[in-house]
Amino acid sequence: MKLFHSIQSRITLSVLSFGLLMILLNNWRNQHWLKDRRLVRLEQEATETGSRLAGLLQHLSRKQQERAAELEMAYVSLSADVDLGLVCNKEGIVSCSTHMQWKRMDVLKTPLAAEWQRHASVLDTMAPTFEWNAEKNSLVVMVPFFETYESNSRAAILIRYDATMALVEVNEEAWQESLRQAGVLLASCLLLWFALDELITRRVRRVVEILRAASSTNGLPMTLEGHDELSMISVEFAGALTKLRTAENMVLEAAEQERRKIGRDLHDDLCQRLSAIKMKAGVVQGMIHEKDGKIAALAGQVAEELSESTVIARSMAWGLAPVGIENHGLKDALENVLGFAEKSYMVRCSLDYSDLSPSLTGSSQELLFRIAQELVINACKHSKPDVITITVRMEDANVVLSVIHDGTPFTERTASDGHGMGLHLMGQRLRTLSATLERTIEKGERDFSIAIVRIPLKNP
Repeated sequence: MKLFHSIQSRITLSVLSFGLLMILLNNWRNQHWLKDRRLVRLEQEATETGSRLAGLLQHLSRKQQERAAELEMAYVSLSADVDLGLVCNKEGIVSCSTHMQWKRMDVLKTPLAAEWQRHASVLDTMAPTFEWNAEKNSLVVMVPFFETYESNSRAAILIRYDATMALVEVNEEAWQESLRQAGVLLASCLLLWFALDELITRRVRRVVEILRAASSTNGLPMTLEGHDELSMISVEFAGALTKLRTAENMVLEAAEQERRKIGRDLHDDLCQRLSAIKMKAGVVQGMIHEKDGKIAALAGQVAEELSESTVIARSMAWGLAPVGIENHGLKDALENVLGFAEKSYMVRCSLDYSDLSPSLTGSSQELLFRIAQELVINACKHSKPDVITITVRMEDANVVLSVIHDGTPFTERTASDGHGMGLHLMGQRLRTLSATLERTIEKGERDFSIAIVRIPLKNP
């Protein structure tokens, strides 16, 4: 589930989670607020209805308009919140009711018997009262009035309101509001997702592609278009990488110069001394040959070993400072590398070369020689081949160098031998040439490992 590990998804999911939490909190607050408002409104409605109805029934009772009073009670029953309404005299006889079956009955036999007993004192105080039950879903209002002009002709209106349906509607209304908010939140999160994808995620992916491309050996680093922070990062990175590659090339050139200097010193000093010692050993061998054959043989061995040391020292000096490139070109330098491999590692070597002098500059030819030298020496040291072949040719506007051998294939473990300094330097030279290195294995009766270096001519 890599999708949920991205910054884009984390931001969107964070906003969505926070929004849902706020919606739930708002739903809880709305339910309580709407419930309280609905109960207050029901309480006000009950008080107003009871007061209005008490005054009206008092007037109708004095006029003895019983039908009109029943009609008024019928109007009260139209309210969805009214459960039952009764008009009772002082003796508790129902004179009018929202439900006709309770008319002329004793109030103690009606569903409001308990409420009548609880609030009967209202007939003495003549003060209206209302009461909620413990669950706050039932409200009882009792309002007294005088049926006639006499003070003992007392009656009361007793109405019970059932708020259950009203509270259910409140909850439904709160949840509907929450669903609308959730829909808006979801649409906003989708919009945020696409905005982040368009403005940030795609550009970040592009920055990552630029970083990966810059870490390879192909071309110069690219930059993002625009003037935002990501564009500034890509521009600064490209500048830093360009400076780093420039410094790397300078270090590489300094190393090459130092190698050439050491090679010249070896050739001009140590090799000359070894040659002189070899000649003197030959003279000594001739002088003592007639006197002592054993000493002469020993002197001959010293002369032979000095001769071999001179060859090795010259090869080392030439490897550090390949004058063949300067004087005779890349082909002679590669032939000398193969000759050194044949003498030092007993490997049969061959060269298939196409003239590239017009295509590569002198510095590029030297870098290509160093790459070929590293590949050949590594193959001889670690793969133990019997045969090595170097080919150099042109292919699709690229200079292609191939080193083919029948030894053990290249492995990462082999690359770590010697701390990988040679491979590291070869990587620097590849980057300087904007070249690529590819390793393959050709299967057959004998497996051949192939290292292919491609140098684009547009960056020779």
